[in-house]
Amino acid sequence: MPIVLIFDCGSTNLRTIAMNEKGKVVASYHLANNTQPDPENPDYHIWDFNEIWQKLVICAKQTLTQLTLQQVSLKDVVGISVTTFGVDGAPFNKQGKQIYPIISWKCPRTLPVMENLACYLDVDALYERNGIGQYSFNTLFKLLWLKEHKPEIYIQMDKWVFISSMLTQRLTGVFTTDRTMAGTSMMTNLATNDWDDEVLNVLGLSSAHFPMMVSAGEKIGHLSPTLAMQFGLNEVPVISCGHDTQFAVFGSGAELNRPVLSSGTWEILMVRTEQAEPHIEFVPQGLTTEFDAQNTRFNPAMQWVGSGVMEWIGKLYFADVVGTDSYYSTMINEGRQVAVGANGVRLQGSFVATDKTVGLGQISGLSMHNTRGQIYRAALEYMALQLRNGLNVLQQVSRFQA
Repeated sequence: MPIVLIFDCGSTNLRTIAMNEKGKVVASYHLANNTQPDPENPDYHIWDFNEIWQKLVICAKQTLTQLTLQQVSLKDVVGISVTTFGVDGAPFNKQGKQIYPIISWKCPRTLPVMENLACYLDVDALYERNGIGQYSFNTLFKLLWLKEHKPEIYIQMDKWVFISSMLTQRLTGVFTTDRTMAGTSMMTNLATNDWDDEVLNVLGLSSAHFPMMVSAGEKIGHLSPTLAMQFGLNEVPVISCGHDTQFAVFGSGAELNRPVLSSGTWEILMVRTEQAEPHIEFVPQGLTTEFDAQNTRFNPAMQWVGSGVMEWIGKLYFADVVGTDSYYSTMINEGRQVAVGANGVRLQGSFVATDKTVGLGQISGLSMHNTRGQIYRAALEYMALQLRNGLNVLQQVSRFQA
């Protein structure tokens, strides 16, 4: 039975997955992923691409070994694809060499750039064109930061390559730009389905600074002979897959106008539509619109921090069981004993991580009689309310009824 090998680069874990044509995972292996402090500033976060690549190579070898132990022929592996988190990438010079580290989406260095966006562009008009909400990790802010703070690097940049395409380039030797990754950048145009000319003018760039754009499902190239020999595979095609959010919603099998919840560090409630209608009034609530895996379709989405908040609650109030086998079961059992309403405890506001000392989130209704189980229950109810509110917004902007 034909098998595809998926390279999955997540913020928390790196994994490879062998999947058959029925969608069944037949082998997998994962290793932890982590940012590194920038040598120039320990408060900044970067991704070490060589570390990521080496870990994925280990994962691939382990996954393929599992197949061999199952007496599956590696000749059954007929293709490879790559999916990653969005927005992050790096500049490359004319020789195809990476000339600056990947600035992580976790890095606070771009916050001042985002706050001063109106100095560069008409913010409302920009949103109407690209549909992307303002998040400090957006690619646009990284490029503006490089232009202003690293002009000696910026002037050498021949091309900007997203992290998914950095991985496919390692596999094939071919530089490309995955369309779904470009759609996360805040630099595209929903109407033209391409790069936004005004943004490129502000950056002092042209479309030539971005490798050929490919859509999910398109062939990028073939596995290099060196890697084919290293993995024991044929020189199989490497297929564009792109941003993990689009990978999730398309892979779910959901039809158009059927909302899908992708859960992880971020909760992302999205829907596949044939029209994109940006509504700037909902941006503060987390509305964004990205390119769909299929050309000329779109993914309006509501997003908020999900397991990131729950893990923060866990580490703060369940420190005695963090790292043990009973960590999650303890939280769940104690939360289960609490009635609806969490005895008046509520989580309110926004708990998005920033480098500011005072955030926008609140835990209210506390007294000396409250328990950690009530706080955990309140966090779950907060997540449920975020989901309900997100669905209401999506139904309004996308004109469907769930």
